[in-house]
Amino acid sequence: MAGVEKIQSEGKARAIGVSNFQVPHLERLAAETGTVPAVNQIELHPWLTQRELQAYHREHGIATEAWSPIGKGGDLLQDERVTALAEKYGKSPAQIVLRWHIQQDIIVFPKSVTPSRIRENIEVFDFELGPDDIATIDELDAGTRLGPDPDTFG
Repeated sequence: MAGVEKIQSEGKARAIGVSNFQVPHLERLAAETGTVPAVNQIELHPWLTQRELQAYHREHGIATEAWSPIGKGGDLLQDERVTALAEKYGKSPAQIVLRWHIQQDIIVFPKSVTPSRIRENIEVFDFELGPDDIATIDELDAGTRLGPDPDTFG
């Protein structure tokens, strides 16, 4: 991390960000370098909310960015609770899930190369999910990872 810290101290970078750091990784980073990252990009979607890690981020002023925010566009978007909310709001399931992230101050950059999906992904600012609907999506959390576990990967 020393190289990144040097770049920041020289004014060549405004902030340092990390990816897939869990609480012990963030604590070790702070203890060994004094660095608290500006952002931590983590796998986060309704099946894997990582509430403890999000709380740690809030306590330490770390922004949370979700990778795979719509669960890789797979079965999550077919879940009957998500599709029911999509119908209720007149939106797509992906828009419902993206809005859920936004209302929790989670940064999202959904991946798409399809122009219609790119447009759809940005059209999430003209509605708001009600508290009960947020709770419905929160209940989907099963701790299901779609990517590698940072504690056991490589």
